[in-house]
Amino acid sequence: MRLLSMNLMESRRDSVAKPRVARNELPWGIGERGGSTPTGLRLWRTERRNPLGVGSSAYAAPRVARLSQPWAGGRNPLGIGDGRPQIRVRSRVLWLFLLLFAAASMITTAQTETPASAPGIGTGILETVFNLKRPSDTDLLLLRSGEKLTGAIVNPSFQFRTAYADLELPAGLLAGIDFEGALTCQEVIVTANGNRLSGFLQPPTLVIRLENGSQVETRREKVSKAIFRIQRDYPPVDPRSRLIRLRNGDVLSGSLITALEFVDANHARAPFQFSDIETVTLAPGEIPRVTARLRNGESWQGRLGSDDIDLQLDLGPRVQIYHGRIDVIDGRAESLADLRSGKDAFHRVPDIAIDRPGKIRDGVESVLTKSTERANSHKADSLGAGSPSRSSHNQAKDRDGLVWIPPGTFMLGSPPEEADRGLDEGPQVKATIDHGFWMGQCEVTQAQFRAVIGINPSHFTGDTNRPVEKVSWQDALEYCARLTAAEHAAGKLPEGHAYRLPTEAEWEYACRAGTTTRFSYGDDIGYSQLGSHAWFTGNSGSTTNPVGTRRPNPWGLYDMHGNVWEWCLDHWAGGSATEGPDEGRNEQGSLRTARGGSWLYDGRFCRSANRDDYFKSSRCSDLGFRVVLAPLRP
Repeated sequence: MRLLSMNLMESRRDSVAKPRVARNELPWGIGERGGSTPTGLRLWRTERRNPLGVGSSAYAAPRVARLSQPWAGGRNPLGIGDGRPQIRVRSRVLWLFLLLFAAASMITTAQTETPASAPGIGTGILETVFNLKRPSDTDLLLLRSGEKLTGAIVNPSFQFRTAYADLELPAGLLAGIDFEGALTCQEVIVTANGNRLSGFLQPPTLVIRLENGSQVETRREKVSKAIFRIQRDYPPVDPRSRLIRLRNGDVLSGSLITALEFVDANHARAPFQFSDIETVTLAPGEIPRVTARLRNGESWQGRLGSDDIDLQLDLGPRVQIYHGRIDVIDGRAESLADLRSGKDAFHRVPDIAIDRPGKIRDGVESVLTKSTERANSHKADSLGAGSPSRSSHNQAKDRDGLVWIPPGTFMLGSPPEEADRGLDEGPQVKATIDHGFWMGQCEVTQAQFRAVIGINPSHFTGDTNRPVEKVSWQDALEYCARLTAAEHAAGKLPEGHAYRLPTEAEWEYACRAGTTTRFSYGDDIGYSQLGSHAWFTGNSGSTTNPVGTRRPNPWGLYDMHGNVWEWCLDHWAGGSATEGPDEGRNEQGSLRTARGGSWLYDGRFCRSANRDDYFKSSRCSDLGFRVVLAPLRP
């Protein structure tokens, strides 16, 4: 008994004499009474020993730990010891438990911070945009003046109108915005996951908080590019994602919501699972013909079972895209990986400026005549027998390539009840055209423009009877001035006449050709007949087409609906079109009016009353013009 008592006293002295280990010397506070583990278990240090050799020799890790849980009312349901359960655990087991717990915690954290992705896809953060490296600690605004602003762009989101959907994109998902004009004279947004979208940005200003704390509000017209800093909390990659390339150059990633159903030559429907398809290539044209390549190496040809494809974008919004806009649906993991890493390059065709005086080439008249003759051959080929003939009004006054437009009165704008009407199309007013004039039977072609100016700035080349595009308002005026000078020198012009752009009133008067309906051929509420009269997004194949290959309006004018937007002389009046023919000579503002719609736009934009505006310096691949020959005004 004495020996036992002495041993107990010695044990107590050791426990008192042994120095306590500071909390910060042990992980999770182990060693000091009251320290806690990540699980909330309270630990007591009972012996000074470091069996794993972690840290210095002074490190005191528990060899035996007591896990204690007080019991209510002093009850001991297990009947063990002093009223609370005591479990003795060897230190190596405890250390193993703690290390496994720590490893599991780190794995869980990593999974939370790094989104899961499909094999071969990767999370993909775009580090370079528009050939500029994205910073990790600041946003950049590059101004057209050459100035660079650094700080934080505080616009929380950006509303973006594309040709296929209106989107609202959070700023945190963007990599950059190019304001200098894309292929189609629109802004270009590139997202952090490599998507490319072209369209029109809605916010008129960008706000950036500078590094000194002050805020600067900058008009979008003054901005060249906006570069957003790299962030690491991007949305996870959906393993079902597909890469969708559009004909206008846009690139999207997302999952197809509905199964792709194909119809073969025998009208048999064959739905395919997404997982079976590697790529789907869509041929341009009104019929959605496709070639599907399956993952087993087989190919299948036919047409889509529906006109539209529903897509859930990785960016969040759900969109419905007409088949004619889509070039390829690519389900290969390596294609998505290239997109997200930046290997899938975004390139822009540089603008071609007409910034030097040009020499007027010889033979302008012959080129214009040949272009008109070629347009007539296109008409005969495309319209065929049974097509409506030209109206006989004043045909005796027509000139080569020009149609006589008599004076008259009409209602300018659209009535409030017109379907798909825009707010800038009214109120309607009675407008009087008090003089007759000649208007180009077709839009100015690439051959005609080259003959007068000496270059062809168009994006869509090959057939020079396509309309000229990527010409600014000033370029169009220059063309008219040089053409006037050439024909005047050759004695071809009527006395006191000159070539110029039409005013809005003249353009709509000629487009309507005496009609009051949405289109010059009728209301066409469902747009079922538009494809016979216009090149628009539903049939253009995402390109311009030779002039004069759709049906003319009642006065014999071609492509007044679609193909390319047409510059007007007027400055932009946001409320409604100007009433008189002389209003357009006003030099106010930097915006000018364009009419008629284009290959890039839906049918509603091709209506007779629809209006749009562009900067007079804009050069777009869906923006051209036609001329009028009219009396000079004092």
